Amino acid sequence: STICNIILCMQDADVPMWDKGDKTDDYAKGGGGFPMFGMGSEKGEKSSAIEEAYELVLGRKPTSREQSYYRYSSAKKEEILKKLLNSDEHKEVIKKGRDYPELEDREKLGQSTILKLKHSIEDQQSEVNEMKSMLEQKNREIAILREEKNIPFVTQSFLEGKGSVYYGNVESKNSTPEPQLPLSWLDKLSYFIQKISK
Repeated sequence: STICNIILCMQDADVPMWDKGDKTDDYAKGGGGFPMFGMGSEKGEKSSAIEEAYELVLGRKPTSREQSYYRYSSAKKEEILKKLLNSDEHKEVIKKGRDYPELEDREKLGQSTILKLKHSIEDQQSEVNEMKSMLEQKNREIAILREEKNIPFVTQSFLEGKGSVYYGNVESKNSTPEPQLPLSWLDKLSYFIQKISK
């Protein structure tokens, strides 16, 4: 009988405190679905079953603490699934699953808005570069005219259409000056070049 008592004490020492039939634990001994695994392949099979339950309900593997808890308990597989289904974590997973389509639509809308803004910025930058190029070309033309014809009175205000220039026939002092009012600075510049080229 002494040997039997020693064996019983050793068996009790191998079982975690929560698995000794404590009525305060939701997973006190109940037998059934998961048998009490001993060693070797049986423990591995139970660990695999616990992982499958977690991945099925929560979409993740159990932590080492969760794995140890259920591996040494006698809870049925159905009880573990029910426990996981009633957990706050599972409720959060369900909520995220319901919100996913709306979040996906928002993400697509945000990406579309970003793309439109990017294209708008690129278009504006292209316009700025084009205007800058035109301005540089105009300044080069002004510099060439001043250098070749020595006409410093060709000013920026004249080219922008803010001034008026009158040209007269130098051969006839009695002729009436003819005002020229082109519509744009390009027209004025073209007209001016034609006059001085004659």
